[in-house]
Amino acid sequence: MTKKMFQVSRLMVIGIVIFVCCNLLMDQKVMMLDGDIISRCFMLLLAGVTFWLISVLYEKKKKVFSPGYLMLLVNVFINGIVCPCYLTGSRLNEGTREGVIQPQDFWSLYLTVYFLIMFVVFLYLMWAKHTTMEIQKEDFIRYSRTDDAAVFFMGIVVLFFNFRFGSTGVVMFVPVLCYFAMRFLYTGGKLNIYTIFDLLAGLYCIYRIRYSRYLIVEYVVPVLLMYFVLSAVNDNKKKGKKVVPLLIAGVVAVLAYGMVSELIKLNTYWGRNYNLLYEITNFKSIMDACARQVYRLFGIWTELGGNIIHHVNLHGFYHGITYVKSFANVLGFEYVSLPLISAKYISAAYAQPGLLAEGYANFGIFGAVLNLLVPFAIAEGALSWFLKKRDSLALMILTVPFTKILLDGGTINNIVFGIATCIFAFAFYIVLHLFKLELHVPGTGDLHLIRKKRIENVNGERNGTAD
Repeated sequence: MTKKMFQVSRLMVIGIVIFVCCNLLMDQKVMMLDGDIISRCFMLLLAGVTFWLISVLYEKKKKVFSPGYLMLLVNVFINGIVCPCYLTGSRLNEGTREGVIQPQDFWSLYLTVYFLIMFVVFLYLMWAKHTTMEIQKEDFIRYSRTDDAAVFFMGIVVLFFNFRFGSTGVVMFVPVLCYFAMRFLYTGGKLNIYTIFDLLAGLYCIYRIRYSRYLIVEYVVPVLLMYFVLSAVNDNKKKGKKVVPLLIAGVVAVLAYGMVSELIKLNTYWGRNYNLLYEITNFKSIMDACARQVYRLFGIWTELGGNIIHHVNLHGFYHGITYVKSFANVLGFEYVSLPLISAKYISAAYAQPGLLAEGYANFGIFGAVLNLLVPFAIAEGALSWFLKKRDSLALMILTVPFTKILLDGGTINNIVFGIATCIFAFAFYIVLHLFKLELHVPGTGDLHLIRKKRIENVNGERNGTAD
């Protein structure tokens, strides 16, 4: 299945490049107002070929459709080169709203950053060791009642934070839900009391944030990433046939949820009076809604990032202080928040400008390249650790922290927070594994701590307790 996912991603890249080039070349207004369209399309074609080669090399070396690869696809290729190519200067100016400062076109900058990143990634992949086919094992991750109980009890603690700390508390339950969701899928739908309780608790958390799309994404995307990773280590041809239908169903579900939640939110919080049934059955409304969702996921970073790049070109670079703004008072420097600066350009309250713009605002082109490579490096390190450790905590750290980076303009600080969230949710699990303890559950249901047996003596027992 993982081979098919790589193939589909490469075909998608070809389709995107062809669509963007044809769209630009057939738009007479763009051809008239933007004089560099032919060279723009040529460079996009070259960027597409470059990504294709990197994709083939990544598949050959890593053999896992991983969050690191998705970062290259989404953050570097789609956000970093496709959208800036499509959103020319005339199109950016055309979409300017009242009270919003006219965004700038920085195509040459995006192009330079893209090829520098691809060059570094190429060097990394040439140096990286091959991942052997030994990763493809049916028992790649083992689940036991001890692990279930450890995550379950910490889940109860996390639920307390869920009620006390608003959206931050809700997000803290993500690793717990992901653990039991993947346990349920990985063991073929087997349930125990811990799984049932925490799956229901997770559904309740999702219900609480049902209108907050950016929070819903943080629950759903990690499960999808885990599915991709576990498909790679349990690969077979039958699963490969499901890739395209699953991809289509996923895209339709994302767009449909985005459209419906947007309408409900406008009616509930903004006093609008949209007829939901009419809107979801009207072709024009559906197409407009799909275009808005695609723009909010990918295109918006070209506008927001361009505003920040323009801002620092006028006022100077920040030399790293935006990364540690929380310590401004302690360290005695000016408090600078890029999301607040970005928000002023579009008359909003808060607007994250994206990784590339954040890096450029601090250290120019070097910072932009580094700010995109650091999350990729963290994801690759997490992948190597997961393939070595083969446990649930490593799987959580490989997937959960990278959701905001992929789809919500997150920063490196979001990755750090995501890793901390996973460690906190698995604190009891870590203690038990550190001291080689097990929670023994006799027929009475009482819990007792016992020393772990040697792994070769308990493999059958551990596999047997997965139901």
